[in-house]
Amino acid sequence: MDSIFTIPNQLTLLRMVLVPVFVTLLIYQLWVPALVVFALASVTDALDGYLARRLNQKSALGAVIDPLADKVMMVSSYVVLSDLGLIPPWLTVMVVSRDVLLVGGVVFLKLFSSADIRIEPIVAGKLTTFFQILTVFFTLASKIAGSKTKGFMWMLYACTAFMTCLSGYLYLKRGWEHLNGAGKNNQG
Repeated sequence: MDSIFTIPNQLTLLRMVLVPVFVTLLIYQLWVPALVVFALASVTDALDGYLARRLNQKSALGAVIDPLADKVMMVSSYVVLSDLGLIPPWLTVMVVSRDVLLVGGVVFLKLFSSADIRIEPIVAGKLTTFFQILTVFFTLASKIAGSKTKGFMWMLYACTAFMTCLSGYLYLKRGWEHLNGAGKNNQG
């Protein structure tokens, strides 16, 4: 079933629609509504994959728009929160660079490789998304509470940075293997 009207695809599209709402709330520093919208978007992220498997509604469209929605939400969150001085710019550079490299790598492989490229998440990628979401969530929560949790936040930044680099490396390694495997298959 490759319909846009599946429940998982609708949840993913909702997450995409929530991005400009979330960014606007951040820009106007409406922290509580921003946190609510971000939490709702995060729930749709978890729910769409679960429902796709549970309802047997996995689709080629969902395989493309789900990670795209994740990347748009994360990049937007980090860029705006960094601009507002709430997330360190170096962490934003890491998050954005990883996503640009991954998207660029997929496009490169699709254009220059004859191998059948499947975009499948790895455990490190899922953990990266988890830590990136936690970072945004706790950044907003600490802003709302007015708490000074610098030690905790720096530990969270470090975990997010580590997982972002690790998953980026593992995805690039996988892409390189696809490229080398396709080259070997074409030579034989």
